[in-house]
Amino acid sequence: MSIVLVGFMGVGKTTIGKLLSEHYDRPLVDIDTYIVEITQLPIPQIFENFGEAYFRDLEYKALHKWIGKDVIISTGGGIIESELSKDILKDNLNTFWLKCDIEILFNRINHDNNRPNARGKSLNELKTLYSKRELSYNEIAYKHIDASRPEEVVASEIIESL
Repeated sequence: MSIVLVGFMGVGKTTIGKLLSEHYDRPLVDIDTYIVEITQLPIPQIFENFGEAYFRDLEYKALHKWIGKDVIISTGGGIIESELSKDILKDNLNTFWLKCDIEILFNRINHDNNRPNARGKSLNELKTLYSKRELSYNEIAYKHIDASRPEEVVASEIIESL
């Protein structure tokens, strides 16, 4: 069964996913990386050329493809914007919500041009987006994990809970 990591941009889903991948000797499927590979386009260009709804559909299709496999899945922060993706994630008992203070996340993602939903946003604008998404993360997650700690500690907590 898949282990799925959800949470806001910059929380460390891919980094923690790599540690879990090594521990369990399972492939890591980073949904954003997978989408870039299959479309041959960077995410900001997908948003620009086709819109966010198109990107969310690509996310859903990728999640649908990988969810039943023996892999670690690192999702994009906005995967919960799609009701179809949320439905899939609700049914997965190994969905972990990595949580972190928005101020920490803001400092991590503030100048990252690969995050179209964060580019040029103030801390207050990101707080609003975070608040909007928090309820959905909570609704789908099997367990909440404090991701403000060192990544090895975060990965160990996930491993111990499985």
